[in-house]
Amino acid sequence: MLRAIVLKEWLKLRWVWVAALLIHLALLAQLLLALRHQFRIEHSEMVWYWAFELRRLFHTQLQYLPAITGAALAVAQFGPEMLAGRLRLSLHLPLRTELLVLAWVGIGAALGGALALLDAAALYTLVGLWFPHEAAFSALLTALPWLLGGWVAYLATTLALLEPVPGRRLINLALGAALLALLYRHQGYQEYDRILPWLTGVSLLLLPAVVLPVHRYRHRN
Repeated sequence: MLRAIVLKEWLKLRWVWVAALLIHLALLAQLLLALRHQFRIEHSEMVWYWAFELRRLFHTQLQYLPAITGAALAVAQFGPEMLAGRLRLSLHLPLRTELLVLAWVGIGAALGGALALLDAAALYTLVGLWFPHEAAFSALLTALPWLLGGWVAYLATTLALLEPVPGRRLINLALGAALLALLYRHQGYQEYDRILPWLTGVSLLLLPAVVLPVHRYRHRN
């Protein structure tokens, strides 16, 4: 049963995921070229001063990419189900609603997480080509709220798509947008180090929350 669910969700998401992978690779390549160009036209001391003394981020092209990817995966996974009314058929599978929904979400989150790991590993490696380990680690810590934004965008979009009540759908979208906005308020390095564990805990609450609208949908239909 689980293997069939995984295959079904992968077939729905594969082309969106491949497209997202290509976009992520393209932006990472752009970051590589931008860093190499910067070190070719400027002295390394000036680049260091610009980045870590003036605290100007040099990897902002990755900032909104995880959130856009998460939202796109959720739309590709659950949009057709809701528009075509196929969710009702899926709920007749011989599996508890909670486990079924968590399996769906787990697959989508895993695909988004794979891209987030790619971004994190590539960012650390690229920065480490020109900067010391401490600078690469600092850049990675700075990007963690953006990567968490991918999780929030995926679950918040999923929560809104699965919600059968229009008013609650708008509330879910507003709460998701507010949480995303909190993750994108920093302008320098590691400004979220202290608050990120709390924001992560709040974001994890979205996972059990996605089960509730499916229960309401099943009851209404």
